[in-house]
Amino acid sequence: MSELTDYWLVRPLPRTVAPFPQETEKSYLRRLGEANGILPQRTLTQSHWLDSRQDYIDRLSMASGQPRENLLRAIPYLGQQPKMHHPHRPDFFPGVPCRLCVARRTGSYNRIHQVTAWRSRFHDQVCLRHRLWIEQPTGHYLIQADLTNLPDVLHAQRRHHRLLHEHGPTVLSTCYEHGATLWNELTGRSFRQEDTARRVRALPPLQHGSNRDHRRLIAHYPETVTTTALYASPHWRSLALREGHGFQQFIDEFNDRLQVELVPGSTEPCGSPPC
Repeated sequence: MSELTDYWLVRPLPRTVAPFPQETEKSYLRRLGEANGILPQRTLTQSHWLDSRQDYIDRLSMASGQPRENLLRAIPYLGQQPKMHHPHRPDFFPGVPCRLCVARRTGSYNRIHQVTAWRSRFHDQVCLRHRLWIEQPTGHYLIQADLTNLPDVLHAQRRHHRLLHEHGPTVLSTCYEHGATLWNELTGRSFRQEDTARRVRALPPLQHGSNRDHRRLIAHYPETVTTTALYASPHWRSLALREGHGFQQFIDEFNDRLQVELVPGSTEPCGSPPC
């Protein structure tokens, strides 16, 4: 007596598509469909009169030509309901990765239908391989500014990664948010304007109808990382929460690292009221 036959109810698509690292499921299905000239929701179309013995991931593996293990490793939450947070990194959200990384791994990039991948909101500002600014807002791939002429911004990202390795994403995400907020407030009061202007001049002009000048975010990034490092230190963070002499020590350290004159209890530069 012959064994029962397992019918394959999803056929392999003509063109295989490898997933981009940390790609969202929606983005991958769209690219798979586009590569084969079908709608994304039709990529796993199966028989209407036979029940499949395969689960969702096995069917996707057969249709895409990708091993199941590769799909599970590259695509978080594969086959599950869409979620707002990454399974292992709460600071990760769907965003636009480096356009040159996308081109290297997929063979091309499309400024209209972009690859969407999970990436950190706080710790992935720069693609160091290609020296591109990838932090939001990007609009689309072509707004990712070339940082070749800004080695201090590239160095700040390397330092940022070291801080992340040392303190972990939970602590450093909070420190980065506070550091970015503080430095943004200070830059509105003429702090380090010469450095800011120099970096802005080194960047390409705005293009493609961007409604927000991301060059200012780039120009302030080294100071933001320095402020983040200060907050990440348990010693200096504890002094920042004190009053009197302890807080003065924090202010002195802040002024020394950032080369500014911040007055205790004020965000005005020295020489302006209430100095």
